[in-house]
Amino acid sequence: MIGFQMARVARGKPEVYEQWREELWRLFAAGTVRPVVHGEFALQDAAKAHGEIEARANLGKVVLIP
Repeated sequence: MIGFQMARVARGKPEVYEQWREELWRLFAAGTVRPVVHGEFALQDAAKAHGEIEARANLGKVVLIP
C-alpha cells in the first residue's frame, strides 16, 4: 500500500471510495492487511506522540493509549 488522499477520492468519486473502503475492511477482517504501528504513547504523552509525527519520524501509525 502507498499513501494517497482518500478524502480527494471520496469527494470526486464516492462510489469508488465506497468500493475501496469495503474491500479494505474485508482484507483487514481476513487478516490479509494489518496496520503498521510505529509506537504507542500514553495519553499524557500526546505532545511527544505529536512530535514524532511532526518530525516525520514515524513509519506507521502513532497510537494514544488512554
